[in-house]
Amino acid sequence: MNKSDREIIISRTVKATRSIVWQAWTDPAHVDHWFGPNGFTNKTLSMDVRIGGQWKFTMTSGEGRVFENLVTYTEVSPIDRLAYDHGDWQNPKQFEAVITFEETEGGTLVTLRTLFPNKEARDFAVKEIGAIEGGQQTLARLDDYLSTP
Repeated sequence: MNKSDREIIISRTVKATRSIVWQAWTDPAHVDHWFGPNGFTNKTLSMDVRIGGQWKFTMTSGEGRVFENLVTYTEVSPIDRLAYDHGDWQNPKQFEAVITFEETEGGTLVTLRTLFPNKEARDFAVKEIGAIEGGQQTLARLDDYLSTP
């Protein structure tokens, strides 16, 4: 099976240093303010950023629908890279994600790679959930959050 048939890659240069972007991504005092697509709000229930640690949170849509999320960290390389399994409370591994943070001129290039178990799961995430647009909105919200004084 071709990996590209199962993968989504989204990136954006965020106008902040890697250490600040890392903190925004790994500190619940920050992440709840920007993570997720437009119109969603987050509530972190617990966050333990270490290999084997978990981030348990809810995302609530503008219509009030609550989505239970569970992230289990598989790699933690401070200010460089995060990898994790992402799912919900009943199915904790629906896809894998790797986020890299690269210092660039003008900020930090954040690249989010998600890998689904098969092409059908990826296609469902793109067509039915809006994963590409949602990922782009999430990175834009991060940039906006870090750009606001």
